[in-house]
Amino acid sequence: MLVLSAILLGNVFNYVYYVLLGRSVSLRDYGSVMSLVSAILLAFGVGSIVQTIVAKVAADLRAAGDPRRMDAFSRGILRSSLFMGSAILVAAILLRGIVARYLHLERPELVAVAGATAAIGFPVLFQRGLFQGFGSFKRFAISSSLDGAKAFFILPLAARLGALGALSAYLAAGVLSAGYGAVMLRKRFSTGPLDAGLDFRRLLRTAGATGGASISIVVLMFYDVVLAKHYVTPGEASLYSAAALAGRVLLAACSFLPIVLLPDIAQRSASGRPDRHVLGATVGIALGIIGVALIACALEPALLLRILAGRAFERAAPLLLLYVAASAGLALANLLVMYAIARHRFSFTPYVALAALCEIVAVLLRHGTSMQIVQDVVAGHLAVCVVMVVWVVAHLVNAPVPGPQPRAIHVHTR
Repeated sequence: MLVLSAILLGNVFNYVYYVLLGRSVSLRDYGSVMSLVSAILLAFGVGSIVQTIVAKVAADLRAAGDPRRMDAFSRGILRSSLFMGSAILVAAILLRGIVARYLHLERPELVAVAGATAAIGFPVLFQRGLFQGFGSFKRFAISSSLDGAKAFFILPLAARLGALGALSAYLAAGVLSAGYGAVMLRKRFSTGPLDAGLDFRRLLRTAGATGGASISIVVLMFYDVVLAKHYVTPGEASLYSAAALAGRVLLAACSFLPIVLLPDIAQRSASGRPDRHVLGATVGIALGIIGVALIACALEPALLLRILAGRAFERAAPLLLLYVAASAGLALANLLVMYAIARHRFSFTPYVALAALCEIVAVLLRHGTSMQIVQDVVAGHLAVCVVMVVWVVAHLVNAPVPGPQPRAIHVHTR
């Protein structure tokens, strides 16, 4: 409950940041910042998959009661995260001009700040994986809550520096989280060997089994805002970003469901107990949230955009209902993906990856207006959802339900 509350608190302040962003920068700068934030979140999404693996390994080491290997693993994995972060930062600095031209940015330094934000985020994600695995849930909660600090930095920084200040607020929150994690984990550092005795090939195979579908979902959440910034006019790109923000709000509202679903389904799968009613109840809650969101978007699209981004973004109203419908499909698909992973079934991965690839190709081929991009996104997101619904029905729901286990017969002898 503590972890879930911290994640929800961080999400609330993240969206406060977005609400303030629309009121702190110009329409053009809003599109620039949101495209770079989407790129940052893409990197974080990939990093979060590694975070899950780190948490699993750390939990196994903790269960084994081996402090030496826990210490070696902590230092080794954090060194790896620093290397990855440094590579991202160097790449962002060297390619800032190329990326700025691709995204039609007036200031290449925005790319460098976004790269620094993504770079600092990798150690933070790995730190949280260690906190999870070692059972330090209070520290995990504090680290997650510090993400919301960007909402407190944006107004003064954006007032002085515009788009650069808005991105700097994002970076400042990352630095706070990284600093806190470094201090809390420092007691695990020692001068001993770095070899934790782990089978990294097996870890990579595990990552490959779950990572393909997860990465596909993460890419679909954010890639389109980046492409829209390249293909359509700056004004249209900003309006598109505002509609996309509403879709992310829906995804965030449904994000707690996999967190609740995953452990229960995994336990039931391991013990041979039925889990269809758990899946049904979770999908029912998701459909309720989606229904409320769709009705609100259909009745008051301009009001919702005014609340989320500001009065200047009301012109995105024609995009809103379509984009939120696309996000609804993706939210359901993500829920079913997590259900399948909890059941240790991974054969759906190539189908999800293929549907995601087809959507991206469609956007690359047809992108004359923001409405065309939204239409392709709707078709692609709903296709992924249909793929998962069909797969779950065919492979899981129709599978025979395990019956009660027979009681053992004890024969007493004298």
